[in-house]
Amino acid sequence: MKKISLIFFLLVSFSFYAQYTGSFCPLPGGKYVVSAWVKETYTQQPLTYTSFIKIELLGGELQEDLGSGAPIVPQNTPVKLSPSGEIIDGWQRIVGVVEIPNSLQQASLISIELNCGASGGLDCFFDDIRFFPYNGNLKSFVYDEATQKLMAELDENNYATFYEYDLEGGLVRVKKETEKGVFTIQETRSNNRKRG
Repeated sequence: MKKISLIFFLLVSFSFYAQYTGSFCPLPGGKYVVSAWVKETYTQQPLTYTSFIKIELLGGELQEDLGSGAPIVPQNTPVKLSPSGEIIDGWQRIVGVVEIPNSLQQASLISIELNCGASGGLDCFFDDIRFFPYNGNLKSFVYDEATQKLMAELDENNYATFYEYDLEGGLVRVKKETEKGVFTIQETRSNNRKRG
């Protein structure tokens, strides 16, 4: 059901280089919300998943050439965020708060690792990954590439509202994802009279 945004496979590690790009720079003493959805492949559905997100803030001097072997030293204990709540259509939500220490003047590197569960050979998928200020609010919108119609809207808690259309492009169903599952909240049926 959740086919929104990108899906990451197995172990993925990516980093933000704030001082080089100037696009994302968490502030010292700031709190940030991290959330995502994870799906693990099992023949028999467990009660909870074992995949997790590990976030680590690294400091130290970064040289112009990142391959120069400049020392990167951990500034804090890594934060491990695990899934919680109900598994909804095979997906379980991960959510947590990360605090940037005041002692860290600027996070030179933020390492975000998406880790599959402890079982060997397990496939897992991550979706709807968010990292935003604690005092902020974030909504996301997903559009169909071909029709440009709104397919889903993700609210401030990273739960989706899905929009389904008929062949003529009319809205026929709206479904809402909640912590208890996905429910239809609106359904429309229309019929054109045939002339004979």
